Amino acid sequence: MTENRIPEDRMTPKERIAAVIAGRPFDRIPCIPSLGEHAALVINIKVSEYHLSSKLMARAQIEAYRTYGHDGVGVGPGHQGVAEAAGSRLAFPDYGTPYVADCAVKEPVDLSRLSVPDPHRDGRLPIFLEAIETLLEEVGEESPVSLTLGGPLSTASSLRGTEALMRDLYNDPEFAHRLLSFSVEATLPFVREVAKLGGGIGIVDPVSSGSLISASQFQQFAFPYTKSLIDEIRKVAKPPTLHICGNTSKIWNEMVEAGPGALSLDNVIDLEAAKRAVGDRVVISGNVRPSETMLFGTPALVEENVKECLRKAYDSPKGYILALGCALPIRTPPENIHALVGAAKRLGRYPYDPELFG
Repeated sequence: MTENRIPEDRMTPKERIAAVIAGRPFDRIPCIPSLGEHAALVINIKVSEYHLSSKLMARAQIEAYRTYGHDGVGVGPGHQGVAEAAGSRLAFPDYGTPYVADCAVKEPVDLSRLSVPDPHRDGRLPIFLEAIETLLEEVGEESPVSLTLGGPLSTASSLRGTEALMRDLYNDPEFAHRLLSFSVEATLPFVREVAKLGGGIGIVDPVSSGSLISASQFQQFAFPYTKSLIDEIRKVAKPPTLHICGNTSKIWNEMVEAGPGALSLDNVIDLEAAKRAVGDRVVISGNVRPSETMLFGTPALVEENVKECLRKAYDSPKGYILALGCALPIRTPPENIHALVGAAKRLGRYPYDPELFG
């Protein structure tokens, strides 16, 4: 065997991830780059087309999965989808990520006019349900299929606007709590429909980042509602992955206490520090650099970054999943994604040989 030959997998992605989570032996480290909108480029369509068609969304993710060989497929409205279904208006750039163009809650009184969205009727929620159903039918026997949605604070931000919400936390905390409570209430019907289909759940909560709110604000405003959402998810599905952008070291304990199945950590985080702090309580996931390494780097740099992550986290007590520190940039070169998955397959064989990435 040559040094660069990629060994054959002995497990399916579904078996591999289940083994990691359960603490059983597995063939190699799982690699979940969460391709997102990059999948649109795999089938040569606009990102805007991808976001508005369940058929294109599912086809793009399936083709990307077959192309790259990573360990999980998924789609999701992210932190904007539930807010969109409740009344916020999104814009869809042809080759960019959707953004909120008009918030549903311009004034506090507007909140009383909102209704909990119907997952089968409102916004693009039906598109995501249809895409998840197709993915489960096509690849669900071999790969985990998941849907990513926003945490309560980020959903509230997409309803209200980030700047307005930040002011509410200081000037009108009672209203902020009502908005957060609605955000959870509005998300749960969608969660239950995804669970009925058999999909997993991931939570992304960029507005809970330490660059936007303090640790005390997280405890006051984000934690109770995040825990409430996760408690409800655990009743109908497996515990979700929780991702919060930025430096989360001051809130790791609260993140774990919220009850996720895994913590997805930003690339500004030292994986070894996270492993020592909470690795005995939860699976950790991360944190290859999305821009410096994946978008602007080379396959050689990708492999070095993978080695760095493995050195720090391969022996995390509850398990480790190789992933990115945040969302994959849409225009990431395909050769860098191949390098990421290839490095996981060559260097992440279990039992691990630390000399391979030492």
